[in-house]
Amino acid sequence: MLDKTKRIQRLLRLISLLQSSRARSAVDLAVEMNVSRRTLFRDLEVLQKAGIPCYHQAGHGYRIAQSFFLPPISLTVPETLGLLLLAHTARATGKGPLRQAALGAINKLITSVPDPIRTVCAELIQAVTINPGPQPSTDGDTEANHYLALHRCIDEGRTCRVLYESPVEDKPLDCLLEPYALHFSAVSWYVLGKTDVHKQVRVLKLARIRQLEPTPKLFRKPKNFSVQEKLGRAWRLIPEGEIHHVELEFAPKVATNVSEVLWHPSQKSTILPDGSCKMTFDVDGVSEIAWWLCGYADQVRVIAPTALRQRVAQMHKQAWTRQQG
Repeated sequence: MLDKTKRIQRLLRLISLLQSSRARSAVDLAVEMNVSRRTLFRDLEVLQKAGIPCYHQAGHGYRIAQSFFLPPISLTVPETLGLLLLAHTARATGKGPLRQAALGAINKLITSVPDPIRTVCAELIQAVTINPGPQPSTDGDTEANHYLALHRCIDEGRTCRVLYESPVEDKPLDCLLEPYALHFSAVSWYVLGKTDVHKQVRVLKLARIRQLEPTPKLFRKPKNFSVQEKLGRAWRLIPEGEIHHVELEFAPKVATNVSEVLWHPSQKSTILPDGSCKMTFDVDGVSEIAWWLCGYADQVRVIAPTALRQRVAQMHKQAWTRQQG
């Protein structure tokens, strides 16, 4: 038993030396280990049979591939709390692409924390509750599968055959898609890519994809493509090709709540003496922002542009008509 213990200690010592920043020759290793060259080579063979990739680098010496062992991680209390909070949030927000893999990685990192710290942090997180807000009612597993398939197609430069159910089309769109990028907005994932039907880049919601099948056909993504340039200054996802300077005035009842959120990168807001809030945006298109404004009903006034003011007024009139029916 003693001999086995000594051998285990010797192998651990050898692993430590092979993991160090510099490679060592067989002579150096034998001297540092205080063993014969024959014993050293026998120990190296044991490590290789155990699946530990120790190798000889010509002109330098023996070492273990640096990618085999991760360096030890020492997490602070705030870092541990941060990871636990991420896991807590992920569990509350339902399903999503690579969610389980991310939770598994977080759990592995947290297990490296000493038990007393881990226990205290876990108790602190129990005092935190999360309301994730509205969540997609679609099948999260299907969306996650589409995400993984599209991610692989993007990486390989491979087209895919997609059957897409658009809410504004009479029948599903059957097209060949060149996927360029994946984009998350609000509560949903989208893919941006060129279809053979539209001959231009479109934004497709993953939850509306009914079928997705990678094809052998390859494509080359344009070098100058970027999600930011494609979406431009759209309110969310759909640029309309014309920038509008939007001026709004929110009533005091909602002014503080509205001003506390950054709705768009171009946003500028000012709380006025009467408690109302003046807010401006430079937005590409008025359709998406019109839907947002209708949610505030009589608590917002559109000052400019005229096209947006008329659009919102028309939507309110149609809503009134529908309520009367």
